[in-house]
Amino acid sequence: NIQSGIAEKIVRLHIVANSNSDFDQDLKLKVRDGVLDFMRDKMKECKNREESIKVLEESKDEIKAKAESIIFENNCYYSVNVSFEKTLFPVKSYDGITLPSGMYDAVRIDIGEAKGQNWWCVMFPPLCFVDEQKGIIDKETDDKLREVLTEEEYELISQKTSKQVDRVQIKFKIVEIIQDI
Repeated sequence: NIQSGIAEKIVRLHIVANSNSDFDQDLKLKVRDGVLDFMRDKMKECKNREESIKVLEESKDEIKAKAESIIFENNCYYSVNVSFEKTLFPVKSYDGITLPSGMYDAVRIDIGEAKGQNWWCVMFPPLCFVDEQKGIIDKETDDKLREVLTEEEYELISQKTSKQVDRVQIKFKIVEIIQDI
């Protein structure tokens, strides 16, 4: 129930590469960077999920054109398909925030045959725009999450360790004996 409540308040981005070749995976990341850079200011102005869906729906053609332009700049001629759909996403973590797996509304960008590994993030609230290398969520984004989610939903996704399963430690008696010697 909590996951579906969260899913009703956020919108995700899903990009699927043509294949798993190094070139296609690199191209997928270039498309991601270009699309996120293009959408950054538009998404920051969105105050709720409905506004973000409207902006994303209205921007589908521009998103497609941006992706095609990046692909062409990289001497490639893959087709691009941009759609808005419900998609199953796995668990995703950002700087102390962990979103549960489940069905979410998403803008999906398929590159070429779309048979490669994918990349995903949250467009609203704007978690796609955090520093993914450092995994840091700024105060403004955290405040937006708190605005959008109920207190119970926010507490669920923001608990770093209390919901984690204890780690299993495997030991070998022979190794312990050798270490003791």
